[in-house]
Amino acid sequence: MRKPLIALLMLLTICPCWSQDQAEEQIIREADWKDTEQQIKVKPTVSDQAIEDRFERILKVSQRINEAQVKVTEGVLVLEGWTREEANRDWVEAAANRTEGVIAVVNDIELRNIDQWDLQPAVTEAVGLYEQIIRALPKITIALVLLLITWLLVKFTIALAVRAMKNKVHNPFVLRMTARLFAIPVLVVGIYLVLQLTGLTQLAVTVIGGTGLMGLVIGIAFKDIAENFLASILISIERPFKIGDYILVNGHEGVVQSVTTRGTVIMTLDGNHIHIPNAIIYKNTIVNVTANPNIRKNFTVGIGYDDNISEAQHIALEVLQKHDAVMDDPEPQVLVENLGPATVNLVVYFWVNGQQNSSAKVKSAVIRLVKRAFDEARISMPDEAREVVFPEGVRVYQEDRPNEPKPIAEKTHEPQSNVIEQDLSNEVDDIRKQSAANQLSDDKDNLIKDG
Repeated sequence: MRKPLIALLMLLTICPCWSQDQAEEQIIREADWKDTEQQIKVKPTVSDQAIEDRFERILKVSQRINEAQVKVTEGVLVLEGWTREEANRDWVEAAANRTEGVIAVVNDIELRNIDQWDLQPAVTEAVGLYEQIIRALPKITIALVLLLITWLLVKFTIALAVRAMKNKVHNPFVLRMTARLFAIPVLVVGIYLVLQLTGLTQLAVTVIGGTGLMGLVIGIAFKDIAENFLASILISIERPFKIGDYILVNGHEGVVQSVTTRGTVIMTLDGNHIHIPNAIIYKNTIVNVTANPNIRKNFTVGIGYDDNISEAQHIALEVLQKHDAVMDDPEPQVLVENLGPATVNLVVYFWVNGQQNSSAKVKSAVIRLVKRAFDEARISMPDEAREVVFPEGVRVYQEDRPNEPKPIAEKTHEPQSNVIEQDLSNEVDDIRKQSAANQLSDDKDNLIKDG
């Protein structure tokens, strides 16, 4: 009786421990089953074909893998193709792992070294560029048509402005420039529409908004051109000279041939063309020799102290009055300038018509005739005295020679006129003819062609 009771007590003690261990094992099994169900679903929510199509589009947009191929079987995504960069390969694998419905990724993408003679990238780029051009052809065609319409409207606006202002603005250059200013808004609107049509919206906003692009270009790249252009406007308005005038400016002198928007062309007496920028013309002093046809010339002649000054003045003045090329009004003058070391210096002033005669030729003729008149009147023209100092003295030796009469040099008679002075015409006329025959610019580009 005692033994069965002990066995029953031991059984009751063991049973609770067995039941508790069995319950814990059951809980662990249920938890493992739940984790397995979260990782691998028996019924996939996305089909293999949908995953394959989706990832193929991703690879096409990214353009990271060449010759890419995607295969999906039971949620396992297999990638094939090649690339030159490890980063592209890792990026595609990471994107595949984040794709919905993908259980595992098999990355068979190949890494290839860069071949210097591989033309495939260039071919791919050329094909892409060709496709872009084909897609953009309709827009390009419409843009070209719009540009043509804009050009026609600009020409029409300029012609209309010229017709409206022709009677009010007489300067042809100012008239053309003002007419083009009226056409600027039409041109800007046309360019804006073309840029907007071709998809360059930001650039179109920049053009129409006036962000200082034009001022920046003119101020930096075209500073000299803009300066010469503005100077040409001022020269065209003020007219300091006209075509054919003989001018001196900045060390250059010659006959004005043309004035363009960039510079002024003059022809020198040597027949050379000199192109002077308008900015230099406008900033420097301009001497217009032919603006006033009358040119005053002068020269100095010295007579001896024993000669009659009044007589010498009268003789020189008579020579000037008898010369055909010397003007009577303003009248010529012969004045005493100063008393030199050995001579009384007289200054002869006279005027010449520069358009009819050469002032240099007339001056040459007058000097020769005054010298001839002084010789005939026995008025001496001595050289200035010179003093030579010999610190050690001068030894004089006398040589015994028979008395021989010294020959007297015969004085040549100066003629009244000579061959050189037969033609006193102005040489500037010849330069004007050469300038007209050798124009460097078109007549329409000449800003002061109407003289």
